[in-house]
Amino acid sequence: MTTLHIVLSDLEVTHAILSKITLLQNKLSANVVWYLHHHQRFFDRRYFTNELATISDTLQATHQSKIAQIELKIKKYFPKSALHICKEKYWSKQVNSNANTLDKTIIIRSKSGLTSADNQYISHNKTTVFILNQEKWLSDGKAIGAIDPFHEDDEDNKSDSKVVNFMRQWHPSTAQAVPFLLHVIHIPPLAIEYEKQIEALHKEQVYRFAKTVKCSKSLITFIRGTPEHALLTYVDDNKIDLIVLGCREHSLFDKWLNGSTISALINHENCDMVLINTP
Repeated sequence: MTTLHIVLSDLEVTHAILSKITLLQNKLSANVVWYLHHHQRFFDRRYFTNELATISDTLQATHQSKIAQIELKIKKYFPKSALHICKEKYWSKQVNSNANTLDKTIIIRSKSGLTSADNQYISHNKTTVFILNQEKWLSDGKAIGAIDPFHEDDEDNKSDSKVVNFMRQWHPSTAQAVPFLLHVIHIPPLAIEYEKQIEALHKEQVYRFAKTVKCSKSLITFIRGTPEHALLTYVDDNKIDLIVLGCREHSLFDKWLNGSTISALINHENCDMVLINTP
């Protein structure tokens, strides 16, 4: 049985988060382990003035009280789960020491977005990572898998194949009728006069890939536009809760430098994502 490693950077756990984790646990038949990450530089220092020492002591007590409240809440809904306190700047070392290669990590965005520790972990991701916000899902975890079998650095389409496998696990019904795979057809402005030929080429390539993974054409839909904008529009129009994407061999940090689709989506705070790494 796999394990979900859940990282909370805010000292708060909402009912929306608990509902999402419950749904994930049920869909993936997984155990859950929680990590409270609350690294505070203020607490690293020793203060010798009475005023600052008093402030530090008060803040420490407040933090401990909040942690105790979260522990009680998590234990109420997940009585068999384990909970770890991460006080170091980066929580990845503690998670990696507990996880195995098949386990999945879930990062809950703080109210201010992803932390530096979150970004550091994502950029060195070697497995599957869920990035979730603190809002309620609209459709009980309705997901869409984004595929793009055109990359020279992934001639065997391992990345997209993993997306297909994930979507099949997420939607196990053999009678699935609604498309769960999505491909964005982007027509560069300078190539607009060839749009029909480019669109036909995209569909031919995607259907060829679908044949190799034994996926019905009826489970694939196409949209037009710039990838990140088209994906977000589709998600809003169809009440999609999760976008599933494959990450190829190079690191996500490299992709950020090149202005990738994944980078744009990660920076969109209302977008819940699943990133599947292909080592």
